[in-house]
Amino acid sequence: MVCNIRNRIKIFIIIFFFIITNSYANIVYDKENIIITEIDIYYYKKIHYEKFKEDVNNSKALKNLVIVKKLIKSLEKNNPVFLNRIDREIFEDNGNKNINSSTILDIVRYFKTRNEFVYNYFKNDFNKSDLENVFNTFVNLNLPISDNNCLTIIQIIDLKDNIEFINIFYENIKNQMDVYEISIDNVKYDVCININNKQIIEKEIFKYIELKTEDEFKKFVYAQ
Repeated sequence: MVCNIRNRIKIFIIIFFFIITNSYANIVYDKENIIITEIDIYYYKKIHYEKFKEDVNNSKALKNLVIVKKLIKSLEKNNPVFLNRIDREIFEDNGNKNINSSTILDIVRYFKTRNEFVYNYFKNDFNKSDLENVFNTFVNLNLPISDNNCLTIIQIIDLKDNIEFINIFYENIKNQMDVYEISIDNVKYDVCININNKQIIEKEIFKYIELKTEDEFKKFVYAQ
């Protein structure tokens, strides 16, 4: 589970293949030694969508890109050791793929930095109360149960508020285990969680931690 969370917060580089027209080279922002063009806006919108599955308009993309550029410039000046480590991880994640745009690299650096806060919280601070809060984001958490190692499904039950299941799930993600067993009327049952179910829960954990660490990350950004 820890590895899955780690994988989820990796930024996958998008390689864009297209002909850049003159209009894409138009400068839309030129202040404080930061220059942003229309193609930079395009890059940001594409990467933002890949990460969040959310479209942003040009105005928001520009605003976010200014923050990205300011943070990276500050890290280059004030915290180059941290930035170098982030860069090594980025290139390790992407093998031999070249990142031939400084803007794409800066965007990926920014999201990678953001993800550091998510992973650190998950590793050091994420507790059972947090997991309860995550489960409460679901309308229900219907999962199949079995009495023969998930070979046969007996029924599907809502485990959203099942404290025993929450405790077991928490211990599993902290100890990287994958055994889910609960008692119902003094009878032991296996909870059958497939890859899809895991990914749904992990996604909600990630979103929850992003919100929890938002203020801390903003302080980091504006302190640079």
